[in-house]
Amino acid sequence: MRWFGIAKKVLVVDDEPDIRTSVKQAVEGEGFEAKTAGNGKQALELLRKEKFDLVLMDIFMPEMSGREAVEAMRKDAKLKKQKVAFLTVVNLSEQGQSIVKKLKPVDYFQKPVDLDDFGKRLRKLLK
Repeated sequence: MRWFGIAKKVLVVDDEPDIRTSVKQAVEGEGFEAKTAGNGKQALELLRKEKFDLVLMDIFMPEMSGREAVEAMRKDAKLKKQKVAFLTVVNLSEQGQSIVKKLKPVDYFQKPVDLDDFGKRLRKLLK
């Protein structure tokens, strides 16, 4: 959606190209701008160059996981308040949920996403 002529920007981070593409298309289908990264390291590089209104972050990825990337963001003065929603196929254990909660995500999406629910929640996060 455009606010004052500027589209809200979302960074989609997932190591699987098909998922990155489909989530990017779903985000753009809601009227938002989307960019992608294939792992946490690439995401951090992009976040240091550009401002994003939301990061949709997979948790388990090679090279640098989503958890590791968000931990790095929370320690970085410039990125510590970045809005992050996790997007993962994994059903987290209680211990996993407590680890994720400490990273202060604004939401948690289970893959595969229900497109109607995803769109509603995405719009709410970006309003």
